[in-house]
Amino acid sequence: MRERLLKEEDGFTLPELMVTMMMMILVMFALYSIFDMSIRVFSFGNDKVEAVENARIGLERMEREIRAAYPYDRTATPPDTRLLATWSESEITFGHDLNRDHAITSGEEITYNLSGGSSPTLLRNGQPVIEFVEPEGLKFEYLRADETAAASEAQIAIVRVELTIVVDDRVQKLSTDVALRNRSSQS
Repeated sequence: MRERLLKEEDGFTLPELMVTMMMMILVMFALYSIFDMSIRVFSFGNDKVEAVENARIGLERMEREIRAAYPYDRTATPPDTRLLATWSESEITFGHDLNRDHAITSGEEITYNLSGGSSPTLLRNGQPVIEFVEPEGLKFEYLRADETAAASEAQIAIVRVELTIVVDDRVQKLSTDVALRNRSSQS
């Protein structure tokens, strides 16, 4: 009886097992390809979103600091009412009166500019703030209150900042207009 039970139990042949294994391998490779592609798409989207978000946060910080630019020396005779020490198309330097002595001293200046090289970075006092900036991607425009071009530092009431970042050949432009808060309080 035992022999009869063993003879009736047919197993899988080697070719059947090989075909089944090949089909499973093909299905696994297809699933892996779909998974790998979805990870790449997510990673690309995540990198771009993160770069744009970092640029937006950095631009907001720059905006706050420029808005609060402080006159260089109100205690001098005559007072030095400059808000901006450097004001070019690609760089800005201004003071913050951190110790509240009404004069900008060493360590109270802030400079924003781009690093050189193949991968420009927005720098604040030489420290990186925003990566993925396009070469020539930082521009400052200096305007009067009526939004015409300012000819001198004393006429500057608004600083227009334009920042262009590039992530995986995708360009994103961010810009803001900054009204100098302490310009109107000077006399």
